[in-house]
Amino acid sequence: MHKMMNDPLFQKLKISLNKVQNDRSSHFFGWRLSVSECRSRQSLLVGDDELGFESYQDRDVKDLSYHVEVFTRHGSPEVMGNSVSSIDPLVSLDGQITKILENALLVGNKVWDLARPADNDGYEAFSVNTSDQQISDDISGAHEGLLGIVSETAKANNGVKINSGELFTNLERKYFETSSGLAGGKEKTDIYFEMALEKLPLPNTQEVLKYKKAISLEEADLASFMYEVIDETLSIQETEMPATQNDAAILVDGDTASDFFHELVGFLSAGREYNKQPFMDRGAAVYKGEKHPSSDKLQLTLDPTLPVMAQSSPYTSEGLIASKAKVIEDDVVQSQIVHHKMGQYLNKAVNNIDGNMVVELGGLSKADLLSSVAECIEILSFSSLLINSNTLTWSSEIKLGKLYRQGECVAMIKGGVVSGDLRENLCDFSFGNEEVKLNSIGSVFDPTKGYIGPNAMLIRAGVKIAGE
Repeated sequence: MHKMMNDPLFQKLKISLNKVQNDRSSHFFGWRLSVSECRSRQSLLVGDDELGFESYQDRDVKDLSYHVEVFTRHGSPEVMGNSVSSIDPLVSLDGQITKILENALLVGNKVWDLARPADNDGYEAFSVNTSDQQISDDISGAHEGLLGIVSETAKANNGVKINSGELFTNLERKYFETSSGLAGGKEKTDIYFEMALEKLPLPNTQEVLKYKKAISLEEADLASFMYEVIDETLSIQETEMPATQNDAAILVDGDTASDFFHELVGFLSAGREYNKQPFMDRGAAVYKGEKHPSSDKLQLTLDPTLPVMAQSSPYTSEGLIASKAKVIEDDVVQSQIVHHKMGQYLNKAVNNIDGNMVVELGGLSKADLLSSVAECIEILSFSSLLINSNTLTWSSEIKLGKLYRQGECVAMIKGGVVSGDLRENLCDFSFGNEEVKLNSIGSVFDPTKGYIGPNAMLIRAGVKIAGE
């Protein structure tokens, strides 16, 4: 991080920011400057009978980017504006910063005070490792090692035809400073692997496409992942449409559960209250309806201190020290998430709660969950799971599933639309007793998520299936 802090352009930008701020001091209230250094090793793969996987395109992508955010106070009555933009190192820095300032003057938000080092008083600072050291030290070596693993694993398996794959190994280092004296840096690593395969003999119209996201080599465990996908592909039989049901039981995996709880945690943000969106405050029940006496209860903690997890960070997005808290206990919200700006807007105590979702396990194995109900559909994959962030309702076509009766798989399922309401689902559910760790660095379409919790969730309420 020290190297990025001393980057020549970063230092020139600080000088230019202070110069423009002095020249326009009546309106220029503050700034945030950040630099990001990224490197990505990318391989596009095609299946090969002898090699397992053969790379037909390899890329080594490098990027160094700078972003400036300018805050203004202007007008009568006084309002606050902000604008952020990337910086072109070949264009006048003063001119670009002035343009960002002018854009900020077009914004009129309620005034708030920018976070300062003094706002960290009462919070205990900590350090946390947020990246895989092996990738950080030698990203090329780590990537080549992963290529070797996936190729050997693909080569060693019969009964399937592996069509294609993608492997990305990524490293990002970030550093920021603010005009109010806050500063910090963080390093992130992540791995994305995708494979498409079919059950032999060909021709076959049922291609299986699966992907794995991880932020460390250990978590990725691509050989085990590939064996699971191959076993799933070999188990595929003739599929059928599910029957239409208004009160179905389904089993979802930890990845889907993490998507559900990410949206639920969003309801605890004080920003939703300020923006007059649906929200939950302390004392609110997370379920809606009548709680079934046999249902598990949700226990959820946010923890920014866990090593090598996607949402671990020593500071919040505002640059203040992040804090850990149990935000849901026995289905009841224990604390709203209140960060610096929203605390001022709502006149609420700031708590800077942030971090990865840690969900308490249940008491039954996956097999016991499946045999605990007369009939259940295990969702192996959704076509595209859509969750409404304002209602917590969700829906998707079933890309592939298994129909169980009394714990025995009796058919493969494909097609039909499954839908539900998460708050109704939480009236009657059970978690598996095996832990899974899941991480997603995030993108435009996929938020950053860190999850440690049950590998399976049986939902017995609030699910409908539109089938034949």
